[in-house]
Amino acid sequence: MFSKKLTAVLVALGVVASTSALFNEINIKGAFADSVKQNVVYTKDNASVASKDDFDVTGAEEEAYRDKSLEVLKNYFNISVKENENFKFSACVLNEKTLDELKVKEKETIKELYDNKEIAKEEYDERIAFSEKNNDGLKNRVEKLKHGMIQTGWVGVNNENKCYMFDFNENTKEVDSVLVSEGIPKESDVPLKISEEELKNTAEAFIKQHKLGDLENPKCILVKGKRLFYQDENDSSKKVEVGINSFTGKVSSFSVKEYADFEYNRVINEK
Repeated sequence: MFSKKLTAVLVALGVVASTSALFNEINIKGAFADSVKQNVVYTKDNASVASKDDFDVTGAEEEAYRDKSLEVLKNYFNISVKENENFKFSACVLNEKTLDELKVKEKETIKELYDNKEIAKEEYDERIAFSEKNNDGLKNRVEKLKHGMIQTGWVGVNNENKCYMFDFNENTKEVDSVLVSEGIPKESDVPLKISEEELKNTAEAFIKQHKLGDLENPKCILVKGKRLFYQDENDSSKKVEVGINSFTGKVSSFSVKEYADFEYNRVINEK
């Protein structure tokens, strides 16, 4: 299943599931679209109802985010993308309104699979629990960031295991977070032995090369596994997070500004 594949990618990169909703979006997009009445105007003031237009990013706006994502991949990771039937771009709006609707539709889709005997009770329970946790995590993220997200990604299906995920600030349209995966590690693959000093050297070189988060004097404030957090030595409000792939030793993710601050606080408060 697509969602399991993407979850495997996120776990391999050390990323919690609540950083991504695109797999939910792809799984329920049809059900969501069918549930919205045509030719009905839904106002932004009505927080209890989200229309398809609230959730989907389409047309010129979708093309703009597609171009932005391609630019980020090329400039930061030297990755070029060719879209095909197994590797497509998708984008959705994640804010309090759309996440409420997403939660309902995800549950409906899982129940339909169970009612049609396409999944067993055990898998049904697992999917419901995962959906609840994922949605709660996303809502908490939106609440703490004080803005919604435009979550976009190039995600493979079938035999394509590559995955490139982006979170953009819904208000400023600037990139908040990026995650790249060139494939799921094999069971036989062994993580590299990377010292903390090597991790810092890689992260700091990336920060300085790309002037990440406008940090002029990056100072490491936390190393958590292969995730490194930095702030400007002269301005503690400027933070960035850099993630290193355990199997390649290369940078595989980063976040900036409020997003990095949110991740930092989440990590230091983990039990």
